[in-house]
Amino acid sequence: MIRKDFIEAEIQKLALVLARILGLKNEGNVDDATELAYQTLSDNFGLDANSLHTTTPEEFQEDLKSRKYSAEKLDMLAQILFESAYPFQETEETFAILNKAAAVLNLLETEYHQQSLDNIARREQIDKFLNNRQYE
Repeated sequence: MIRKDFIEAEIQKLALVLARILGLKNEGNVDDATELAYQTLSDNFGLDANSLHTTTPEEFQEDLKSRKYSAEKLDMLAQILFESAYPFQETEETFAILNKAAAVLNLLETEYHQQSLDNIARREQIDKFLNNRQYE
């Protein structure tokens, strides 16, 4: 019971941070939103920007499996990764982050058997953006 309460509190805290990131973006403060997203990834998931940009999606997914995050926390991770890259720009950093977000969504689907309409929409946006790069 205590563990479940702790996880719920942690997810609620991440949801508030995600809301703040979205609020900053709506206000036009994209740089501040990105900075908050990276800080959250570091503080709550132990992920630094350098590792997000240099590890392969497969290595990233294996690392996440070893951390044994709950499905809810992985869902928040996918949302934060997605929002840290949105609006998508054709940079190596964006491609790296989107590949990691797709890896998290894949992990949720294959290991946790969880899908949501929001995640399906995110996956479609990511796939469309990444696939456009293939044909250039």
